[in-house]
Amino acid sequence: MYGTLRRWLVSLLTLSFVILFVGKVRSDTDPAPDEDRVGFPEGYRENFKQLFVFDRFDNHQVRVVYGNDQAASAQPGEAFPYGSIMAMETYRAKLNENGEAVLDEKGRYQRGDLTAIFVMRKEQGFGEAYQQNRTGEWEYVAYKPDAEHSFQTPPKQSASCARCHLQATAVKDWAFRMSLYSEQASGAIPQGLMQHYRFVPTVITVKPGSTVTWYNDDEVAHDIVATDASFQSGELTQGASFVHTFPEKGVFEFVCKIHPTMKGKIIVVEP
Repeated sequence: MYGTLRRWLVSLLTLSFVILFVGKVRSDTDPAPDEDRVGFPEGYRENFKQLFVFDRFDNHQVRVVYGNDQAASAQPGEAFPYGSIMAMETYRAKLNENGEAVLDEKGRYQRGDLTAIFVMRKEQGFGEAYQQNRTGEWEYVAYKPDAEHSFQTPPKQSASCARCHLQATAVKDWAFRMSLYSEQASGAIPQGLMQHYRFVPTVITVKPGSTVTWYNDDEVAHDIVATDASFQSGELTQGASFVHTFPEKGVFEFVCKIHPTMKGKIIVVEP
């Protein structure tokens, strides 16, 4: 029995190595531009508009996304105009002794070290070098947060960026999470979602002073209205969010007035 188990483990480890190796080879050999036509956008913090801040749960990261005037002018459902540039700063989130993200008073991740600045730029004729991984007319480069703005991901290795943005699809012109900007939504980790005409989860338990974020992940509009009229969200279209702070203990029931069978509850108790 142990011999069979050992052979199974060896086979599994070998397969895992092959998968990782093939993935690395593909990342290094997929076609990509030879030169940096993106360019580091000097002064972007002062000259660009901050579009949104997104807390990423899986890797404890804070992402701050800026856009120039062209990128900020893009309307939902329309392609970005030529000349659009977006810069994304990635920060390590501050962690406690248990390896959990430390939240501020609004329930947001707190920024630690800046690790990289990812830049994407759209110009006529851009993107052809990516071939099968082409994402319209965007090109990508990542820079280190040093004085020289040296490459984190140089142009020749930026196929991984293009492959990632393929997931955003042509419908969104290959850009992720722009609904956070267009809907002025929160990029906080949501405690609650709206999915398939249902609040998920239906009951959320928090301590006094906690901020709760709901995110509409459904294809139709919903709202959140407290049965005691203590809070209400207004209409939340897909991609929109609602944030409310609960300073005191109690039980707070809420409903979607648009779809009254959708109901939920917040329980605020001392830990």
